[in-house]
Amino acid sequence: MQLCVRRLASLSIFVWVLAMVAAAPEIKLTKCCTKVGTEPVTAPIIGYRIQKKVLPCVRAVIFETTEGEVCSHWKQDWVFDRIKELEKARKTKKNTTATPTTSSQ
Repeated sequence: MQLCVRRLASLSIFVWVLAMVAAAPEIKLTKCCTKVGTEPVTAPIIGYRIQKKVLPCVRAVIFETTEGEVCSHWKQDWVFDRIKELEKARKTKKNTTATPTTSSQ
């Protein structure tokens, strides 16, 4: 009887923990921008990504540079210009690597 009560108690605790985990809001493990800068990035840019506004994160363009990530305001003209440059370079690189070279002999 005592063993049955212990099992029932353990089971109820397990169910409670499982319910709490299932009901808990999703935990975000990645870092995000909570502030943005308006000054142009001076370090060499190697990539970028767009961050949507999901509090506490703000809407931003995150530039990946050789010195780390920089959070930039998405409405700045220079941000749009850098994105266009990066996309143009990416398309050029994609087209040059996708075109096979053949030699006829």
